Amino acid sequence: MANLKASIIEKIKVDGAWKSVPVKVPKSKPNGKGLYLKDRREGNFLLVWREGGQKQYSNYIRSLPEAIRAKEQKELYLASLANGLKVEDPTEGKTRPTVDAAIDEFLIGLSGRGNTVPTYKQNLRQFQHWNSGIARAKKIYLDQIDRQHIMASKKHLETDVDVHNDEYTAAWKCIRVNKMIKTILKLGPGQGPVKKSDFSDVLNRKPVVTTYRKDERDKFLATCKGVEIIIWTLFLKCGLRLKELSHLEWKDIDFARHIIRINRKKVNDGDKVVEFTPKKWSIRDIALPADLTAALEERRIQSKSNLVFPTRTGRINTKLWDQCKKIAKKAEVDIAKFKPKNFRSSYATNRLRNGYTLADIRDQMGHRDIHSVEHYLEAMRSEELVSSGRADAGWD
Repeated sequence: MANLKASIIEKIKVDGAWKSVPVKVPKSKPNGKGLYLKDRREGNFLLVWREGGQKQYSNYIRSLPEAIRAKEQKELYLASLANGLKVEDPTEGKTRPTVDAAIDEFLIGLSGRGNTVPTYKQNLRQFQHWNSGIARAKKIYLDQIDRQHIMASKKHLETDVDVHNDEYTAAWKCIRVNKMIKTILKLGPGQGPVKKSDFSDVLNRKPVVTTYRKDERDKFLATCKGVEIIIWTLFLKCGLRLKELSHLEWKDIDFARHIIRINRKKVNDGDKVVEFTPKKWSIRDIALPADLTAALEERRIQSKSNLVFPTRTGRINTKLWDQCKKIAKKAEVDIAKFKPKNFRSSYATNRLRNGYTLADIRDQMGHRDIHSVEHYLEAMRSEELVSSGRADAGWD
């Protein structure tokens, strides 16, 4: 049960040192005319109460009568909050936005191109869920969120088995939470709980490229059954993103030109229509290998859905990652290694070995610039130094 009591303490100087002394509320006059004269004194008084699991202190109050009135108002305020009411804190003189209300307000006013709005919505709702039910010290008000709380949420994102974000992704989620706080509280540059420079080491670090050896790919694909073979071969040979494949429709495939068209569109998802926008507006044409073109043409003849890979009920398949992990477990390969992101890495390094330029990789994978794909080339060169024996040569 929430603590609805506020206490008064007085700061007094004893032997040259300041000490906090609890103050007992004195009795009032029986005629209702306030305190006795001896209790109408001045001093350095503060209110102390618990809110959001933490001890809170008011500003200094210069007289005991004022402190008692502030105590009564604060306790009424805490009782109203406990009953779910949004009220103004009389001791603050303004309404302090709660975390939940602030997130709602920010998302209502948010606009942007591509996946900006969905990304912020997912990140902030994830933070809201963590703050309200998982965090050790829940923050009720937005201005209570500090650097320690933000960093605790980052650690959760990286270590929770159901989330397990890499450090780069977790850092960007924290930056977006910080942007929301600064926007709602109208803070200036550098005034949020964290700064982008707090994550500079992570953000400037080159991505780790994880690829599959041929024996790993063969074991994984050999375990696939039916349409699974087409799905994961398509990931491997075309470098699609997860949502690009799950939202893929037959109208997106040009069988005559051997092309997959990734575009912004509306997709029939069972009995409803959803909008799909490629990540970072990466609208593009992807080259489709001949063996996959033939396999897809055969599948199209039997299909009754607008989607290429629907669920059994004709909906968009949102469980591809889970299915990937199940196949990897059955194939007895490293489950942590087999994920759609690493299929893209394997695609990029394989194509670079077989004549694609960095510009080709950028365009086919939907990146904005050459710098976004240079790490694939660097990873491939490191592998080649080892496989060619040059890394071991000349040490005799």
